[in-house]
Amino acid sequence: MRKITILLSLLFISSNSTMFSQEYFQDVTRTESWYTYWGIGYSGISYPSEVQKVFDLLNEQNGTTNISINLDLLGIYFNVTPKTIAGVIINAVGDRYEKDGNYIQFNQYLYSASVIHYLGEYFGSGPFLRTDIGLAKMAMQSSDGSTKHSDSGFGALIGGGWSFDFGGTRLLLNVNYTYRNVESETYNAISFSVGGLF
Repeated sequence: MRKITILLSLLFISSNSTMFSQEYFQDVTRTESWYTYWGIGYSGISYPSEVQKVFDLLNEQNGTTNISINLDLLGIYFNVTPKTIAGVIINAVGDRYEKDGNYIQFNQYLYSASVIHYLGEYFGSGPFLRTDIGLAKMAMQSSDGSTKHSDSGFGALIGGGWSFDFGGTRLLLNVNYTYRNVESETYNAISFSVGGLF
């Protein structure tokens, strides 16, 4: 009888320790099975020299307004390790010049595979790194309704920032560098953005 009591006690302690360690692991990783990511911010854009000259001339004209935005759209990510997620995302940059009701807008797109890795102790909190690699495209729109599309090229994004975990929703402050090579021309952008990982 004493042996049975000792055996049952050991089984009870063993099952409880497994349960506690599982709860601890779940608390440390703080991960879900999948995520969606969306972001918005400002971009400083560098164009090929001929294009840059045109936009510089537009900016010098009185009454011209210029707005540059950066968007992260339709990001879908899945867990790779407890502190790393990978998936697909669209990064877009819009640069609009407007005067007297007329405008020209130059859009840059990057359709890419993406990885976000957290450097701190917990997923979703603290410093992180991000890398995207994929297909780059350009489009020029104007107020007369015309749109011109480029051929496809290669693009990459490298960046990082700081993440705040609000219990299932993460707020990411990003600084990213984006490189796009389309039709033998190079386009660069430095972006500052705020994103939500849900």
